[in-house]
This record gives sequence, C-alpha cells and structure tokens, in this order.
Amino acid sequence: MPATKDEIAARFMELAFRYGYRRTAVEYVARSLRISKKTIYQYFPSKEALLEYALELAAHGQRRRVESLITETSALGRVLEVVGIALADVRAFFAQGPSAEMVEPPEFQAQINARVYGPMVRKLLEQGVAAGELEVADVEMTTRFVLAIGMEGVHQIRENPATQPEEATIQAIRRLITGESAPAPAPAPPRPAPARAKKSKKKRRKG
Repeated sequence: MPATKDEIAARFMELAFRYGYRRTAVEYVARSLRISKKTIYQYFPSKEALLEYALELAAHGQRRRVESLITETSALGRVLEVVGIALADVRAFFAQGPSAEMVEPPEFQAQINARVYGPMVRKLLEQGVAAGELEVADVEMTTRFVLAIGMEGVHQIRENPATQPEEATIQAIRRLITGESAPAPAPAPPRPAPARAKKSKKKRRKG
C-alpha cells in the first residue's frame, strides 16, 4: 500500500532529526518507506516543500500535546508553564545524546519552536489581555521577546547541559510580561567596627 502524504512527511522528519536536514535526501525517505521518489514528488514538488509540510505537521502534533499538559489557570501561569514544558522537552532531547547533525542547522530547531510555541504564547497573551489579567501593550513584540529569551535558555542547555537556566529563563519572562523589576539584592550585613587598640597608660615618675 503506497505511503500517504502525512506518512512521508513524518518519516522525513524522523530521518532529519536523526541525520540532519542536509543529509536527509528524498531518495533516503523513499528507500525507507519502500516507495519511489516519483511517489514523493507527486505530493511534494521539492525537498523544501516536504520540509515545510513536515514542520507544520510536527508542530500541530506538538501543540496538541503541550495543550494537554497545561494545568495553570491564570494567563501568566499558562504562559510560564508553556515555557517550562518547552525547556523540559529540550533538556530531554539533548539528554538522549544527539550528535551535532541532529540539531543542525540551528534555524531548523528554531522553526519548530516558533511554529509550536510562538502561536501558543501569542494566543495566551491575547487571552490574558482580553480577560484583564495582563497589561501588554504590544502582544506581537512581547511574543517575540518571550521566544528570544526562551531560545537563549535552549542555547545554554545545548552548549552545557550541566547548567540550569530554566528558572532564570522563566523569571526573566515573568518580569518581561508583568513589568516587575528584578528584586533588589539583600543588603550586606554591616561590618563590625574594627577594635581599637587600647592605649597603654604610662606611669608617672615621682619627682
């Protein structure tokens, strides 16, 4: 039975994550599914078109999964929970020990994140503003900043999995959305006054 359009796109995405986009030729996808390249080109005029459809298909499934995991009730809480889920997914992915090719080029991973989390964050911010829970003057720009901060956390996890940027990332996004400034550092305890040296009293000589 010939493979469907979605099956072709799903297998392409699987191979792209395993070997990298540049090394995943249409021929490899066809061979993996035991179909001809002609069959693939009947659905997709080019490899770029296949990538576009595969990204959107993967993003749709990922969005549904993330939406099912959201438990927070407040608008701000839902945004921060989505960011936390994204970072947890990233950490789990890199914990599998992927090679550099599995996440190259960097724009590939960024596209997936933008398609999944960009629309979700934008929608949650709009809902929060409409409900009067959030005061966000420019939802579109705020969404871009949220994604940029989140991607910085992703880069830190990627470069050094031993780091723990999740909490700092979430708190930075919280401050961005609420406008709250970072808490001032606790004042240092006062230093004890230096002990004064006791002056020795000289005995007066009797005349």
